[in-house]
Amino acid sequence: MSHFAASLNLVKSELANALDQAAVQLDAYSENGSSDSLTLFLEEIQQVRGTFKMLDFRAGERICEELAETGRTVRAQAVSESVLSTFTQAIVFLKRYVDAVAGGDLVAPSLLIPTINDIRKQRHEKPLPEAYFFLVNLRPQLKAPAADASAGSFPYRRARQLYQLGLIGLIRNEGRRGPVQVMQRAIKRFEKASRGGASWPFWYVTMAALDALSQDEYEITPQRLSLLGALDRQVRKVQESEGKAFGEKMPDWLLKELLYLVALAKDETPAIQQVQQQFHVGDGVKESHLAAARQQLAGPDQSAFDSLSEALQEELQSVKDLIDLLERTDTSEANFNELIDSLSRISDTLQIANLNEAAELTKRLCVALKANGVDGIQAHMSALADGIIRIEQEMRGMTQSGLDHSSLVDPVSLAEARIAVLSESMTAMTLIKRAIGSYVDSSGDPLHVKNIGKSLHDVAGSLIFLERSEVAELLHELEIFVARKMLEADSKPGEQQLEAFADAITAIEYFLDSMIGQSTGSDDALKLAKESLIILRD
Repeated sequence: MSHFAASLNLVKSELANALDQAAVQLDAYSENGSSDSLTLFLEEIQQVRGTFKMLDFRAGERICEELAETGRTVRAQAVSESVLSTFTQAIVFLKRYVDAVAGGDLVAPSLLIPTINDIRKQRHEKPLPEAYFFLVNLRPQLKAPAADASAGSFPYRRARQLYQLGLIGLIRNEGRRGPVQVMQRAIKRFEKASRGGASWPFWYVTMAALDALSQDEYEITPQRLSLLGALDRQVRKVQESEGKAFGEKMPDWLLKELLYLVALAKDETPAIQQVQQQFHVGDGVKESHLAAARQQLAGPDQSAFDSLSEALQEELQSVKDLIDLLERTDTSEANFNELIDSLSRISDTLQIANLNEAAELTKRLCVALKANGVDGIQAHMSALADGIIRIEQEMRGMTQSGLDHSSLVDPVSLAEARIAVLSESMTAMTLIKRAIGSYVDSSGDPLHVKNIGKSLHDVAGSLIFLERSEVAELLHELEIFVARKMLEADSKPGEQQLEAFADAITAIEYFLDSMIGQSTGSDDALKLAKESLIILRD
């Protein structure tokens, strides 16, 4: 995702413009019904599709293909309000998704599946499954347990009733753990009875999938309920055949869907741990990340936050102008009342934007101003100014990847600190490279590298602050190399080691540059740095 996000950032503005233009053409079509507007809409979608194809973003490409196909299908007739609404929602959701990926949020292509299916529904096409974009080997080497002849002697009808009892509980939203546990009891019998048969891997994975669904982070979406309904059809097959279906191969698409549920799970149970390891599906995005992303994507996109923040900044600037006017020259009742009205509007808007703390602070300022009146404003001017600064800081935080109330540091200050740390680290790496050059030119004079160790240590500390401890470890190893091989050793390092040291410094500098957003390929840079360190360890 980091490579994709970096590539996406390079064309994000072009994508946003194309999607905005597509939305404009949809609005024009809804107003005038002109086929030209629909044609222009489809052209913009094809442009977006081409960009996604270049980025190898299959999910984005697919949603554009669905829009284009549906657009061509309905072109010959008057496009219904339902189709227009679906198209508009798809454009908005796609914009939010692009914002999320470009901002480094943990998302997955499966988040686009409901939108794709809404578009397909307009053509009466079958919906795509949730794991449509999920890649997995369905035939890994598994060590199957030995068959147990006695395990198959149980009433299949009762087992299916258990499963259906749990499924109905989920459909009726009667809790989660209880219904899932009932389903697990039923499926456990099927798993034991299937041992030695062709279908055992399927029931084995199903047990892990139900473990996953019992975790609190999982949303029981309509699509997942439909999946569990499809699983009930397999349970019925076993019941009706009195167990003979255990010898048959189960549907690959259903196995893939169940594996995707396991892949999203935290490895809290042995069943989940084993399936994730055996099918190599445990390293991707988790359901907790997707749940947060679904909530974020369901809200306004980043451009809406930007627009709202810009409007609030303008309102706040007028407040600051009024305060300045009241402090210096004019303490008229009209200006005083205008100040209170402006602060009240800001408070209401902040509350709508869910910035409750800032809204409450603004409201308290209004109450204090009214209590002191126009004659008492001079005595409280300092407190008023401090309050305005705090409100402005909260408002500016809206443009930093949406709203984050869990952070102990406001997003603006954190972003500024991050930029400052990266800038200082880049400067330090440049000085280190110069020192190494001087060291080589002077045939190994240690005076030139006397302070390199401290600089490497400082940059390592910065990377720990930036939560990149693995890179900090590489810098600590370079620091040890300088101390032992350049300062303390009787002979200077060989040419190969000096080249490797310089390569490592260059690679880490490149990595820092990628964190600023000026380049891509951070993973490749780290790989080069690690390979260089292998040479230094010899």
